[in-house]
Amino acid sequence: MYRKIIQIGALASLVLMLYSCSESKRDAIGKTEVCIETSEGDIIVRLYDDTPLHRDNFIRNVEAHAYDNIPFHRIVPEMVIQAGGNTKETIAAELRYPLHFHKQGALAAAREPDSVNAGRASNALQWFIVTGKKYSAAELAELQVLLYDGKVSARFERLQREHSAQLQKLKESDYEAYQSLLNSLQTEAENAIAANPPKPFNAAQKQVYANSGGAPHLDGEYTVFGEVVEGMPIAMRIGRTPVDAKERPRRNVRIIRTYIK
Repeated sequence: MYRKIIQIGALASLVLMLYSCSESKRDAIGKTEVCIETSEGDIIVRLYDDTPLHRDNFIRNVEAHAYDNIPFHRIVPEMVIQAGGNTKETIAAELRYPLHFHKQGALAAAREPDSVNAGRASNALQWFIVTGKKYSAAELAELQVLLYDGKVSARFERLQREHSAQLQKLKESDYEAYQSLLNSLQTEAENAIAANPPKPFNAAQKQVYANSGGAPHLDGEYTVFGEVVEGMPIAMRIGRTPVDAKERPRRNVRIIRTYIK
């Protein structure tokens, strides 16, 4: 009898834990929905509650009509459609990775690159919706290697900028010492990334990227603060708009208005 009571208690604890996890996930997804009425049709996004700074900022912008009558000014085929005005105002990053990643339909904030934005703060007006493409397991494995090498290169470039005066001086006076310092900085960059490598794609990401697609190379780099819940075919249609060499649409695709549902 005692053992049976313990088993029942353990089962009850498990049920409560699963219910708690379900509730947490539901809380993260949020309840606020915004309609983005475009010249191609309506897209409805739901804002996440576990990125409150970005959620509230987006709501403020919508209520201020900041996104009414503006174009999708940047379209990257099989990747993203981007809109928003110009501002220097930023919002602190709210990276909830890998819980929120760049699956097809993800709503994320644009930002300046790491070279001038080490904290990955988001632009207060610019946002994008991921259109993306499908990735096989082999392609994701190859991408993982490229992301690692890219981070090493970026760290090496940053270290070179930090030591630019010393490097220039040595290059003019002692080329051997110049090469030695470069090698040292390269090793420092490699060690830094080896100590904190990009997280491998988990099972959920692999499944989503294989079945519906996305932009996995953006994962962990930008704040994802919502997702499309209706109108994804409209977003995909916009994503197929022809663009020029600077990723600007060759025809006018506009947001007519946005509003809280």
